Amino acid sequence: MNFRRIATPGILILAVVAAAFGWIRFVAHPKPVACGYCSRPLHANSIVTAEIDGKRTQVCCLRCAITEANQLRKPLRVITVHDYSTGAAILSPETAWYVEGSRVMPCEHGVMHMDEAKKPQTMVFDRCSPGTMAFATRQQAEDFTETNGGATISFGQLMSEAHYQ
Repeated sequence: MNFRRIATPGILILAVVAAAFGWIRFVAHPKPVACGYCSRPLHANSIVTAEIDGKRTQVCCLRCAITEANQLRKPLRVITVHDYSTGAAILSPETAWYVEGSRVMPCEHGVMHMDEAKKPQTMVFDRCSPGTMAFATRQQAEDFTETNGGATISFGQLMSEAHYQ
């Protein structure tokens, strides 16, 4: 009988602590969603839903999807892109306009690579470079290039870089 008096409150306290830990870990501070190809964090304004070889996933940017398709030598199908200026989904990537090669790089990562002598290494390849952002209208894309550089291109021009259609 004494064991029940002690064990019951102890079990209840453990259950409350476990529930609080679970809420803090998974609801209040969830892990950032990562790109399905390069594991970089997804940014709401540049998310792309792509399908390569029948496998659909969310990726950090269209350039990452093109690079992955070329490396796998598989065809790429772009399902949706997000408007860089608003973050809203553009369901038809064919109607969007793209800016490529601007000074803005949403997929940039802050990790500096060093050699054995602790000297910084120059990056020679980045799967998300040149940065490619989608815009709902051509005017929005051209306004962006005036401020940030780059070139405004159509979906067809961009997809010509995906070698396995």
